[in-house]
Amino acid sequence: MAHQHPPCARALSTAGSGERTAASGVLVTALAGGAAGRVAPLYGELTLSFLNRLAARYHLGLRDLLAAITETDGRQNVAGMLYPDSEIHLNAQARERVCALSRVPEAVLERALPAWTRAEPRAHYPGGPAGRLTRGEEAVAPWGPACPACSAARTGRRVPARRYLTPGERVCTRHRYWLLYLPHTGGLTVPLGRYPEVIEAQRQHARLLHRSPIGAQAFEVARAVTNSWWEQPWPRQERAWSARLDATRPDGADPGWWKVAARDLITYPETVVLARLLADRTVQERTVTESLRHLPYRLGELPGLLAELADQLGRPWLTHHLATVTHGPLFTWARSCVNTRAVAAPAAQKTLWAVHSAHRSRRLSDLLPRAPAADGTPPAARPARRLRGHSLQAEQAFQTGLAQAHTYHQQHGHLAVPKEDTPAGYPLGQWLANTRARHTRMPAHQAAALTALYPWWNAPWSTLWQRTWHQALTHHQAHGPLKPARGFPTTSYSLGEWLYLQCTRYPTLHPEQQRLLTQIGIDAATAAAARPRRRNMRVSAEEALAHARAYTAEHGHLAQASATTVHHGYPLGRWLAGQRSQQQRGVLSPERQRALAAIDPWWCPSWHLRWQRHYYRARNAADGRLLQAENGFNDLDDSGAGRWLWHQCSSYDELHDEQQRLLAEIGITAEVARTARDHARTAPKRPAATLAAGVEDKAGNARRAASPAALRGRRRTRRAAEQEHSREPRSRLGHRPDLRPGFETALTHARAYAAQHGHLAAPRDTLHDGYPLGAWLFSQRNRAKDRARRGLPPSPHLAELAAIDSWWNPPWDLHWQRNYYRARNHIKAGHPFDPAALIPSPSTAIGAWITRACLRYHQLHPEQQHLLTLIGITPEVAHARTRRAHPWRAAVEHAQAFAETHGHLAVPRDFTQDGFPLGRWLNKQRYRARKTGPTPAARALTAIDPWWNPPWGMTWQHAYQRARTQPAHPATRRWIHKQQRGWPLLHPDQQGLLTTTGLIAGGEVDSAEENAQLPVSA
Repeated sequence: MAHQHPPCARALSTAGSGERTAASGVLVTALAGGAAGRVAPLYGELTLSFLNRLAARYHLGLRDLLAAITETDGRQNVAGMLYPDSEIHLNAQARERVCALSRVPEAVLERALPAWTRAEPRAHYPGGPAGRLTRGEEAVAPWGPACPACSAARTGRRVPARRYLTPGERVCTRHRYWLLYLPHTGGLTVPLGRYPEVIEAQRQHARLLHRSPIGAQAFEVARAVTNSWWEQPWPRQERAWSARLDATRPDGADPGWWKVAARDLITYPETVVLARLLADRTVQERTVTESLRHLPYRLGELPGLLAELADQLGRPWLTHHLATVTHGPLFTWARSCVNTRAVAAPAAQKTLWAVHSAHRSRRLSDLLPRAPAADGTPPAARPARRLRGHSLQAEQAFQTGLAQAHTYHQQHGHLAVPKEDTPAGYPLGQWLANTRARHTRMPAHQAAALTALYPWWNAPWSTLWQRTWHQALTHHQAHGPLKPARGFPTTSYSLGEWLYLQCTRYPTLHPEQQRLLTQIGIDAATAAAARPRRRNMRVSAEEALAHARAYTAEHGHLAQASATTVHHGYPLGRWLAGQRSQQQRGVLSPERQRALAAIDPWWCPSWHLRWQRHYYRARNAADGRLLQAENGFNDLDDSGAGRWLWHQCSSYDELHDEQQRLLAEIGITAEVARTARDHARTAPKRPAATLAAGVEDKAGNARRAASPAALRGRRRTRRAAEQEHSREPRSRLGHRPDLRPGFETALTHARAYAAQHGHLAAPRDTLHDGYPLGAWLFSQRNRAKDRARRGLPPSPHLAELAAIDSWWNPPWDLHWQRNYYRARNHIKAGHPFDPAALIPSPSTAIGAWITRACLRYHQLHPEQQHLLTLIGITPEVAHARTRRAHPWRAAVEHAQAFAETHGHLAVPRDFTQDGFPLGRWLNKQRYRARKTGPTPAARALTAIDPWWNPPWGMTWQHAYQRARTQPAHPATRRWIHKQQRGWPLLHPDQQGLLTTTGLIAGGEVDSAEENAQLPVSA
């Protein structure tokens, strides 16, 4: 008997487009009465597929049913476009209508349809049911067509259906179908009658998932490996894939199109075998043992793994084919396997099953051409999409680094570049170090380009080892065999020591290191017979003395050589320190003493070397001049040398006889010293100047430490001989009259410094014409701040400093003031200045300070804000700059606006706030915060909503916010009841949120816990 169409269905099918919407309300009312009976869902079915079957049951088009479900005030409330591979998300009102039409309880639909409550779309016309259409495998989840026979048996009707399918559900073993996903279509069912190995692979796959907790992760790694083999040219020995591809191709299908579409089907048996192999802990342990705890450089270093792989896959030629592989998902897994066994941390174990985006296969929607239109019009060309793991900026940066690496390789023959090297101004060493750190996650073409340039660019040993090996290779090519048994006599001492060290460590070296050493004549036998490098002490001493002579010829003496001095690559300072140590201990040979004395008689004086260095400095300053002790040696160009000479005169009697003789050579005799001391007693007092560092000789320090009483006695004697100066009483101005000349001198230097620089924000170590102006200003500021702390009025004489620079003693950090003056001078010089447009750039020193000042603008002192206004930085400009320098601040403002309206930040993924994709941005911030720790944006979001990034899933958080705002809704009551049943499994913070908001009371919690503890029979 033919099925009778419902009256409303016939009316809707015959009505025009203007009348359909009006008739939709009548349709819902009529169908809710159960005219066509109950339509049950398939487990794991797409919501849109279920609606399509529901529409077919009522003999309606899908668009008509969607119009009836989402009708609001006569208007259809569905966003998005309808495609064959689309999915739909419905809000609560639309879901209620679907339940009424299908006569299926919502709890049943929620269990059967994975996308039923996945999202809560926002309606175009608020206050009614709404839906949002999405499409694509990546946008929803992997899906495929339901088995036609299984679907007909389950529903009683042969209507196509689509289900969400995991990799282990692609095969219907009962009816022998492969459920193939095809973009832009409803999928394709491929018969598997001629290939039972696919059916058997599905059974093994299910067994793997049941027995191994890492089976799903191992399958993803294995699929990345087989897909990488699929994309490469197939060897001529590979026949199974070709035969399987031809046998499963539908009639009339293009072979090239089918090779792209059937990738997962053809490689499925090999993927399952490889997944079982990788998940086997015995194979993992055998791989670690075979590697000898060395990170592999190529897969050929793991012959056992390759042999097992070839045997399990039934491809003996695969061992030779994979031996030279140094990149790709299989190499990355083997390297991670060795690394994670060495570091048994949970984070390290997690990397074993990580598949980087560069190793994943491209989506079928990117590879398959679009079908032509119904009228035969060819589809429009699509723009090229970015590959996984690629970006335009990263590719351009890589090409720049590759060009620099090519130039370096042409000059040096290798890429073992030190990390700190910047040839031609490019940080090539740092770039190569960063590239090595991520070489297992690089795109294949980038790794191939670097390997073609230099095979050992990412060797699993240090670049220092590689550079030294190249030195040995150059020596081997220039001078012939190395002769390890004779101690490497033709090499330099350092190279010979390194070669002997490699011979002693030969059994523990990496296999590839052993192969490289074999190229320069060092194998296992020669390494066992190697002898240490014997250093010729006489030749070494002659080399050191030659450097000492050359250094003396340049500087005139050896006192200037410190312990860190290196002369033309030779550590002369360290060698001289060793010779001086031996001289002081009396163990230096007489021949060496005579040789060094011939170079410099005072190479190791009995006093401290600092005295000797200052002596040479004073000798150079007094060269060709008549020293005038009566004026304190003020006529010397070097003021530090003059002060040192005056100090030697004051302590002349305490000096060593040899020191006095050296001073006599430059004109400082006992009479001159006495004259200098008399001048010091009779000359007017000057502001104290800082003596040169190290003017005290070693012997004088020792004598003063041994006899402090004698020192005090000498000071009393000198003070008694000096004329007593009467001190005048302090004036009411707070300044002693006898210190006024010194203050005037400092004030003169301050005026000169301000005239030159425009301010008095001088650093503490500033010297102006030899005067320690920075230290003096520092002391004046400290005195002014001390008087302010004690509640005393400011010293009147400091008004003269304020007259020079009103901000000489600001209440904020002086470093800020100096940066302000730099910015002001930048503007006066006419340089570009537009803070709102990030000019100067934040990457410069001035730009970085401006950005920090703008960020803290509202926390600054009012006078600081006034100073910034004088150079054009107003509150508006500061806000604009921080938004440009930190784009996340604009996003945080959108989040703040959303939180002010809704009271939380549980934003749906596809939500847009005033044109800004707030939902996607918040998801990205959650990922960054969990991966790298709290970011500035994360801290700002935490201040807005402490639960914006909860430790549980956002699905629960969305449901909680919906329950908090709609407590009387039936869905809310069901959700709360579900939380009560699983109360012991909730996070403590989840329990706290439910109880503090009153969604679950304390008594309900106690009863929920008691029910959770009851036996199952109860």
